[in-house]
Amino acid sequence: MTQRDSWSTAQQPFFVPGPSGYVPTDPAEKANQAAALAAQVAAFRKAGGKVEVIAGPSHGAQKRNTSRNAKA
Repeated sequence: MTQRDSWSTAQQPFFVPGPSGYVPTDPAEKANQAAALAAQVAAFRKAGGKVEVIAGPSHGAQKRNTSRNAKA
């Protein structure tokens, strides 16, 4: 970092522990997994696969009236 008086400083990086059970994955392996998944999706679509969109729990819920002038 450069300060306004032109002095440069270095900051030590702050490392935090990752989530428990975390195992780093090689980027090439992730790319292979993504390519395999993309191929499966393409094959599904090519075979005429039908995608059904299921509404989540918030879609059927009534919306609250949040206007400030709403009557109680």
